[in-house]
Amino acid sequence: MNPPRSKCVIVANGMFPSHPLPLAALRAARRVVCCDGAAEKLAAAGFEPDWVVGDLDSLSDASRARYRDRLVAVPEQTSNDLAKAFRFCFEQGWHDVVIVGATGLREDHTLGNLAWLVDFAQALHALDSAHGGGRVVLLTDTGIFTPALASMEFRSHAGQQVSIFACEPGVQVYAEGLKYALEGVSFTRWWQATLNASLGEAFKLVFEGGPLLVFQTY
Repeated sequence: MNPPRSKCVIVANGMFPSHPLPLAALRAARRVVCCDGAAEKLAAAGFEPDWVVGDLDSLSDASRARYRDRLVAVPEQTSNDLAKAFRFCFEQGWHDVVIVGATGLREDHTLGNLAWLVDFAQALHALDSAHGGGRVVLLTDTGIFTPALASMEFRSHAGQQVSIFACEPGVQVYAEGLKYALEGVSFTRWWQATLNASLGEAFKLVFEGGPLLVFQTY
């Protein structure tokens, strides 16, 4: 799998990536927007942020001084720093976004960030007609999470592990190109469509309602 190329990469304050694909996406980014808690991890890995966003409570004095010309303070506490970073990108018109460093470490943060991913995709979808579409995906050290708001085809390879999560109960999903058939299965629990596998170069998910969150291993 090739790393997704993006105009903007957001670095969250989970486990800093070590897999070559998220690191390649980070190196190829035109802009790097860093959650404030991840700024020192980013610097330690040899990268420089273009912007540091958040409530800034996690920044050391040294980092505040180093990045003083690129700090974006968002003091509200109703959303987390990943959401604040995405909102900043959204407001700048940067609608092609890859997120790294959003999983690992605390599991509650991981679950929260994955839930936010669907909200981000819905915000971008609302601007499709005005801005020609947008995209947001989340890379981990084992694979890629893609929010699906409508039926779509996914590039893949034979044997690739695939898990599908319904974000709302009752979504009926039909799948083509997966090892275990999904023929209008109505999902009521997150686990019900995990641990499937691709049969070839692509698979297709057809559904109404949703959204879905799709995970593919590298």
